[in-house]
Amino acid sequence: MEASLRALFEFNQHYKRQITEALNANKLSKLYIACQDGDVNTVRTLLPTIRYHQLNRFECNGSTPLHIATIRGHSEIVRLLLHDYCCQRHLRDNQGLTAYDQASNEEIRRLFYRPSNINRFNEDEEIISQSEATGQNDASNVLTKPDRIYLIGFEANEDIPHQLNGLNGIKAMFQSRLGRFIMETGMKLKLAKDTGYTDEEYAYVTSRKFREDALRKLIDEHVTSNHREYQHCYYLFNEYIEHDTIESLLKLYTLETPFYKQLMILSSPLGFPFFMHLTDLKKRYFQGYTYRGLRVSEHKLNEYRWALKHPNSVLCIMTFSSTSIDRHVAEKFSSSRLKPSQTISTLLIYHFSQPCDTAINLSGIPRYHLPCISNYENEKEVLIAPRTFFQVTDIQFNQSTNRCTIHLENLCGEHQNVVQALTLLLKNDLKKKM
Repeated sequence: MEASLRALFEFNQHYKRQITEALNANKLSKLYIACQDGDVNTVRTLLPTIRYHQLNRFECNGSTPLHIATIRGHSEIVRLLLHDYCCQRHLRDNQGLTAYDQASNEEIRRLFYRPSNINRFNEDEEIISQSEATGQNDASNVLTKPDRIYLIGFEANEDIPHQLNGLNGIKAMFQSRLGRFIMETGMKLKLAKDTGYTDEEYAYVTSRKFREDALRKLIDEHVTSNHREYQHCYYLFNEYIEHDTIESLLKLYTLETPFYKQLMILSSPLGFPFFMHLTDLKKRYFQGYTYRGLRVSEHKLNEYRWALKHPNSVLCIMTFSSTSIDRHVAEKFSSSRLKPSQTISTLLIYHFSQPCDTAINLSGIPRYHLPCISNYENEKEVLIAPRTFFQVTDIQFNQSTNRCTIHLENLCGEHQNVVQALTLLLKNDLKKKM
C-alpha cells in the first residue's frame, strides 16, 4: 500500500514537472499556434511529422494543443487530434481541467463521445450460477441454468457464503506482501501435488514480468501496430510499467480497441493486476445504482429467468463489464444492427447497497478530487470486475415494446484480512484431506 501511494505521488509529480518544464520553455509550438488560430491546413501538415509524446506535450502556458482547439471551438482540428491521431484526452491543464471540461459548445463536446454505432456493452455476457438447486432445466418453462465455459459449480446453499468469503480472502492476500508471499509458496507446493493450480496462474501471481508480458502480447497481437489507437495503448501501458498505477490500465480498457474485446474472452491479463491494486482504488468503490444496456437472445434471457425462479441462486459475472451511472447512456447501447426479432432490448439494473471493491467508478469524483479515468467522460462508467456476485430480484418484460428490465442485487461476503484469509484456506485444505 505504501509503495502504491509513493508511486501515485511520483506519477502526479511527473505531470507537474511536465507543466513546469513547458512553462519555463516560454515558447509556443507551431502546432499549438495553428490549433489556436484554427489553421486546419497547417495542422494537417504538421501532425504526421510529430511524435506521439510530443503531440501531447504541455505548452509554455500549461495546456495542450487539444485544450486550445477545444476552447476556441475549432471542431475540425479537435476531430483530427482525437479521431485521427488519438491524442491524450485525460490530461489536465494548469487549472486542473481536461479538454472535455473546456468544450465551448455541444458540437465540440460530441467529438469526445464514443462512436454511436459501437456496442460497447458486449452482447455475450459470460455468467455462471451457484445454487442449491439441482441445475436441471425446467422443460415446461424452457428455463436454462447459466452454464458457460467458465463454469464453477457450487450447488449447495451453504457454498454461496463460503465462496464469497473465500473470494474476499483471496483479495486480501493479493493486496498484502505477506499474503502474496504465502500465495506464491502455497501455489508452488500445490502445483507440485497437482491440485488444480496451473502454471499460468502461478506465473501471474509470482511474476510481474509475466503480467506485463501478457498485457504487451494482448496489445501487439490484437490491437496491432496498424490500429490508430496503438500508440495510445502503449502510452498508457508504459505509464503502468513506469509508475505501477492501475488507473493507466483502466484507461487502456476504455479505449475503443480489440484490447477490451479480448478481455471478454480471457480476463486474466487485466484481472490479476486489478485485484493486486484494489486498495489503490478504494475511493472509487461504487455504491448505488448502475445500468447496462444490451441486446440478448431469448435463450440468454431464460438464464436470468431461471435465476429468478430459484431464490437461492447466485449469478457471478466472469468478465469485465461496462456499466453507466446514467441510465440513458446505458439504454443507447441496447440498440443493435441485428433484426429486432432476433434479440431483446434489455436493461440490467445493478444495485450495490454498500461500497463494492469490484465495482469501480471511472468517472471524476469531486469529493476526493479524483479525475475521470475513462477515455469517454460522458459515459459515467462503472466497471464491474470478474467474480462479482448478484441475485436476480425482479424481471419486467414489456411485450408491446419487446423490452426487458432485469434487477440485480450485489452480494458481498465478510471482509477478510490476511490472517482470516489464511485460516480459511487452511480449513479448506483440511476439509479436502478428510
